[in-house]
Amino acid sequence: MIALRLSSCQGISRRLDWSCTPSAVCLFPRGVWSHRDPATVRLEVAIMNLDFLKPRPRRLLATQPLLNVGCGRRRHPAWVNADLAPDGPDVVPFDIRDGLPFADRVFDVVYASHVVEHLTLPGARTFLREVYRVLRPAGVVRIVVPDLEGIARQYIEALEHAAGPSATVTERWRHRWMTLELLDQMVRHRSGGVMGRWWSLDNPPCMDFVVSRLGSEVCERAVLRAREHAGAITSVSFASLLDDAEPSQRECAAFLQTGELHRWMYDRLSLADMLVMSGFVRPEVRDANESSIAGFSSYRLDADADGQPYKPDSLYMEAFTPSGPA
Repeated sequence: MIALRLSSCQGISRRLDWSCTPSAVCLFPRGVWSHRDPATVRLEVAIMNLDFLKPRPRRLLATQPLLNVGCGRRRHPAWVNADLAPDGPDVVPFDIRDGLPFADRVFDVVYASHVVEHLTLPGARTFLREVYRVLRPAGVVRIVVPDLEGIARQYIEALEHAAGPSATVTERWRHRWMTLELLDQMVRHRSGGVMGRWWSLDNPPCMDFVVSRLGSEVCERAVLRAREHAGAITSVSFASLLDDAEPSQRECAAFLQTGELHRWMYDRLSLADMLVMSGFVRPEVRDANESSIAGFSSYRLDADADGQPYKPDSLYMEAFTPSGPA
């Protein structure tokens, strides 16, 4: 609770009149005022309702015209690189759920790879509206997300093969992998989920197929991370992947705060709709080596020097801010 004291009689008169307006009632829904003496009014309001007193996010300087949001390890000195958990002094730390801490219309390009799927639908739209705000007219946003359509098609194909009368062991494992790729990161209650236990296997099955889905770099890092966390699992069976203790409610609650979960998935239609609803025009599907951003492939953000995508299971989409006044 806080108290505001007004000691000027004229000020009191104006404030009392103002306090009776509908806008004041909305601003202070739990406010209570009372006369202490003819020259003093005490206004007590629950601090949670005083949004205008909360600290505003600081504005950062846009030192480059290109912004890479959620950069992780994939960054370039020609860009302003930002991440929630920076791993170097060349990365600006901030939480996109609090907005983008830059002035309006200061960037030509905003790039976000495997970021939007970690936000709720309302959160994703809020983020894209912030991207729209910081982009100049005719600016470009490039969004990369897991491709729901591609994952779903691969799942159906793997299911058809695995359910056949002559299905091989490899085909059964491919179906299990595609089930995990579709669902695990949306429903897990512990870091890594069942996928993490897959990576912990001494000899993970159908690795050629998995690498073709996720990329070799992602798979190598995942194996190292899983084995550092849980050690190797010697029994190569699907049952061994499920042999894990149920996390406590406290562990589940803590995990929800990590940002690891996927809160939504997008295909080429739903991502385009989200961009248009956020003010962008002309959403277009790209590939890892194709972009309307000048010299994009030279930054090596989506593909290596040989043109191999880092994350082959991705959907790449670009859209634009209108060239005229917003």
